[in-house]
Amino acid sequence: MKRKADFVMRSVGGENLLVPLGAQVVNLSGLITLNDTAAYAWELLAEERSLDELVAAVAERFDVAAETARADVQTFLDEITRLGLLEP
Repeated sequence: MKRKADFVMRSVGGENLLVPLGAQVVNLSGLITLNDTAAYAWELLAEERSLDELVAAVAERFDVAAETARADVQTFLDEITRLGLLEP
């Protein structure tokens, strides 16, 4: 899986925000705020990644158990999939 290129992450006032670009501005009414874990996963998704790769990277970066990382990553992926932020 890989993120769509028509969204960028920006740090504003200490918050990580996903900002739509181009035609996506019309499709999304607002900005998406990401916590540190989601922001890291978003950055990783600049390249094609598997769920297992994301989980391992998040577990290592945040020093959490793989089960915790998997639950957090899956929640994030479910949400960005629902919003249409992943490439098909």
